Amino acid sequence: MNIFTKVPGLVHQTSKLGSVLQRAFYGSSGRVTLFEQRNFAGRRLELSSDCQKLSEKNFPDRCNSVQVDSGAWVGYENDNFRGRQYLWDMSERGEYNCTEKWCGQADRVASVRAIRQDSSAPRAQLFERAGFSGRKTELTDDIPNMMSRYNLNRAASIRVMGGAWVVYQEPNFRGPHYVLERKDYSNFSDWGAQSSTIGSMRRVRFS
Repeated sequence: MNIFTKVPGLVHQTSKLGSVLQRAFYGSSGRVTLFEQRNFAGRRLELSSDCQKLSEKNFPDRCNSVQVDSGAWVGYENDNFRGRQYLWDMSERGEYNCTEKWCGQADRVASVRAIRQDSSAPRAQLFERAGFSGRKTELTDDIPNMMSRYNLNRAASIRVMGGAWVVYQEPNFRGPHYVLERKDYSNFSDWGAQSSTIGSMRRVRFS
């Protein structure tokens, strides 16, 4: 039993303490569990650090459900963090019982890495053209529809100044997506996209 749960005013402190203890136990990256079948069934693989090749862990390249215990993670379709990306963070309590939950078109996942957590206030600048030129739009919160909010559906370069973000090609956080950590992306190819299309964008949730 948690001795702090019944003491007024200490719930927030207890939550922070739990996060610290998790990082100390599992490492700064957190922990994620991959399951071969839907609904957290079948063979499983627990990770607390980056893995360039899941095949080296004797885990099949089929993943149909994921449980995030702490941190935030991105799965890749191919080895060595290449190909289509899949975000797994603490949204929806970190429970992904099927590939549809992470906008997966197939169940292939070959590599996984932890997303670097940045303690700065979430802030990102989107630019109309490559090299941080043209019209600039600044975000500090989730935007489910870029067109309706900013009359914007393309961004050729992005500067992440705080937090970690995920860019979706379709509105309402759907479709192919790309994780952006704190740094400058001078061209859409820098974040792995094949075009500058952007439909929605939100913050990565670590808790």
